[in-house]
Amino acid sequence: MGILNALSYGGITAVIGMFIVFLGLTILICAVKIMGAVFAGVTAKKQAKARAAVVEKPAAPAPAPAAAPEPVMEDVTDDSELIAVIAAAIAAFDNSGKSLVVRRVRKVSGWNRASRAEQVYRF
Repeated sequence: MGILNALSYGGITAVIGMFIVFLGLTILICAVKIMGAVFAGVTAKKQAKARAAVVEKPAAPAPAPAAAPEPVMEDVTDDSELIAVIAAAIAAFDNSGKSLVVRRVRKVSGWNRASRAEQVYRF
């Protein structure tokens, strides 16, 4: 077996190996995109169902005079009262006498809180 045969055999093996790797990566990319589309569809259906349940409240018959009123579903998108209570609690806890101004409120997912806690309270 000459040097040219060995080089051609190695080159063919390398090309076949790269083809298999890129084929596998392409299959993985397609699988991830398909799963993303499926999960997005499931999430959209759940959100639509939740919106329909909140928007379309069935008409309830008039309650009897002795019956307690049914609890009303509150809109949880407006959290201004909750923000005011939290800001007041923080201001009451702080003894510096400075005024507290809430400039921005954003919700943080559990994963963000967990990673922050892991980095801050590591030791």
